[in-house]
Formats: sequence, structure tokens, C-alpha cells
Amino acid sequence: MKLPPLTDQELKPFLEEGLWVAKLATMNKDGTIRITPMTYAVDEGDIIFSTWKNSDAVRNTRRDGTASVLIDKADQPYAGVHYNGHASVLDDDITAEQYGDWFQRYIGDHEQAVESYKFLVGLGIGERAFIRFHPTKAVTWDFAKIPG
Repeated sequence: MKLPPLTDQELKPFLEEGLWVAKLATMNKDGTIRITPMTYAVDEGDIIFSTWKNSDAVRNTRRDGTASVLIDKADQPYAGVHYNGHASVLDDDITAEQYGDWFQRYIGDHEQAVESYKFLVGLGIGERAFIRFHPTKAVTWDFAKIPG
């Protein structure tokens, strides 16, 4: 049985309005898979992640950009998307304002997100990095469309 999919019109608000946690899967140096749960943003169809520059996700992405992303709703009715694609580390300097634009829905509003980013950077435990994931294949599902 194939599960009913989310339509393109349903997927966009699911991704852009939901407060889901995405799971980024990358390849470790030894060939095993690393799955990292993170909040995410959507930018021109790509998924953006913010993490620590010294993280396994960043190291793995720099070495081999092959990646998968799972974004799903954990409560009923279940829905989600699984992507295959390519990830890259953004070497551009990302400003606190850009972070606010991307991640404000998780934090409250733009200004709160900007202050949150400044706080993270100011902790002194490492630099922040951003990963851009470009999907090349998607599988979606929507349990709400199953009759009965």
C-alpha cells in the first residue's frame, strides 16, 4: 500500500509553518550514518540548518555532501517528507539578521531570533555554521488522507 502524499500546495506550508525538528543524515568517515536532529529554515526550496562549526554534521558535509533529510509530524495524523540530495556548508558570513529571517518562527519574532543568535555566538563555546541542503528527490505522506 502506498501512503497518500502531501501535494505541492500542502508541502510548502507544512515545511514553512510547522515547528518540526528535521533530521539531517550525513555519512561519517567510517561509512556509518550520523543523524542530527535540528530546527531548520526553508530558503528558495532548500533546507537551511544552523549548528556548531565543529559538529559532526559540518565535518561530514564538508567531506561528502551526500545527505538525506526527514521532516515529519510526530503527532496524529502523521505527515512528512523524506528528501535525498546534496548538502554544503555555507562559508559566507551569516549575520544575526539573516538568522532571524530564517529561524524566527521557532523563537517568537525576528528580534528575539536575532538576540538568540547573538547569545549563542557569545557563549564562547564555538563558532556557528550553516548547512544548505538541496533536495533532489522527495517522498511525502499524509495519514489524514487515509479513509476510515
